[in-house]
Amino acid sequence: MGLGGCAGDSVHKGLRKELAVVGAIALLSLAVRTLAALTTDIFQDEGVYWKQAYEGLSFSPHPPAAPLMVRLGLAVFGQNMLGLRAASLVAGTASVVMAYVLGRRMYGRRAGVWAAALFACCPLFAGIGAVATPDAPLVLAWMAFIYASWRAGEACRAARKGAMGWRAVAGVVLAAGLYTKYMMVLAIPSLGLALLLTRDGRAQLKSLGPWLGALIGVALFAPVLLIWDWRHAWPTLQYHLVARHQWVVSGGQIATYVASHVGAISPLLIIGVFWALLHWWPSRRNHDWRGVWISAFGWVPIVFFVLPSAFTLRTMNRVHWDAVGYAAGLVAFAFLLREGGVRGRVLRRRRWLAAAGMAFGTATIVVTLVTVWSPALAADVLGKPPSIRMLGWRELAEGVENAQEEWNGPARFIVADSFRTALCLSFHLGARDGVYTLFHSSNRRYGLTEELERWGTDEPSMVREQLGQDALYVHEYRFDSDKGREDPPMRIHLFFTRVEKVADVYVVRGGVQLKHFGLFNCHELKLKPRARPTR
Repeated sequence: MGLGGCAGDSVHKGLRKELAVVGAIALLSLAVRTLAALTTDIFQDEGVYWKQAYEGLSFSPHPPAAPLMVRLGLAVFGQNMLGLRAASLVAGTASVVMAYVLGRRMYGRRAGVWAAALFACCPLFAGIGAVATPDAPLVLAWMAFIYASWRAGEACRAARKGAMGWRAVAGVVLAAGLYTKYMMVLAIPSLGLALLLTRDGRAQLKSLGPWLGALIGVALFAPVLLIWDWRHAWPTLQYHLVARHQWVVSGGQIATYVASHVGAISPLLIIGVFWALLHWWPSRRNHDWRGVWISAFGWVPIVFFVLPSAFTLRTMNRVHWDAVGYAAGLVAFAFLLREGGVRGRVLRRRRWLAAAGMAFGTATIVVTLVTVWSPALAADVLGKPPSIRMLGWRELAEGVENAQEEWNGPARFIVADSFRTALCLSFHLGARDGVYTLFHSSNRRYGLTEELERWGTDEPSMVREQLGQDALYVHEYRFDSDKGREDPPMRIHLFFTRVEKVADVYVVRGGVQLKHFGLFNCHELKLKPRARPTR
């Protein structure tokens, strides 16, 4: 009894220490991402989700989970950056914990701790866990689906009860992921590949069991999507299956794809990811269920996006699109770092790579924050990185409010040169109505033409609702691209009887100009030539 009690105390002490380490990693990750969330400004995707949060259920161009999470965060924390991004901060922290849970269940406690640390130090996941997009909850759902499917497979192989319950859990998680982002559908072929490559998995494929989760997930999601899309003239399916694809051979896209991913994941960590995925791929021959399982969930999304990047005009270097594959890859890398199976020089080499990769990734995260705090330093060293482009909308909102006050009180409505300006400005003004956007090519490119019309923020809505009224027009100068053009752009004169410039708004930090806006008083909205207000 005494020896058993001592052994039990030792186990509990080790578990407490392990949980303390993982908890510290998760909390430190949360602190850094919260700092980033509070010091950067809103960007166009977040503006879309903020607008959707108050305009009713929508599946175009993305499912409704992200806008609903934005609305929940704003209800709890108010109309500010913390409220906007709270759900992603929580999901990003939960993903660190989920990486630990997944790694520990499949390969033991050391693999779990390594998985949590690798995930927390990866710049890609630090970034998507600090902004209000669907990507942080998608990664969480992806890893939770891997875990639930793995638990179902464990129970099935051991002939224990619980397999059907875990498959039902996997189905609910799959549906939750699909309501977050359509990319979650790749979990189904990933599961199929994981089962196909092992003897035990192929035996399970002969029954309905492994597909129960997929059937539940699809049944909970597909009917709602199809009914909504049918009622709205199929905007979602048309955009994702037709409008966004322009196929042509483009070898340069592969280089862009690789470079963007190396930068976002960090060179050393991406070496670790592919080392692990390639290491576990031959394990199908010795039926290593764990290695095959995790590598299948890494390979499918990565290959799915890298191949189209070679033959489409559309830029395919959006690193968040296949982030789920790299999340699985980091967990697979953690499996290589455990004690047992391999020792000596090989294990030390892997751990040195992991430690150096985490240090490099952490440095990248810190440098990104520094570019926000010190744009002058960033401009000297890095040019104008994306992080400092996510600044300036607060200053624009202040400039607009000042211009409205000086011009005989608030303008009746505001019109902006693009949906990005309109939505980001609306957020800081707290204005859900009375802000319109001129038609812009990016509206169609981002699948927002139908949404802008549904919200009543497009050109026809402006003419129908504000005919004869005065407005404040906001134009963003894109530096060199606007040289030699009319000031204001000639297009705005088509809508108003008289236009006059009243102010410039310069967003300057640390002596570096980040943005430049022009504000124009526009008198008496009129019918554009050959345009008629809709009834």
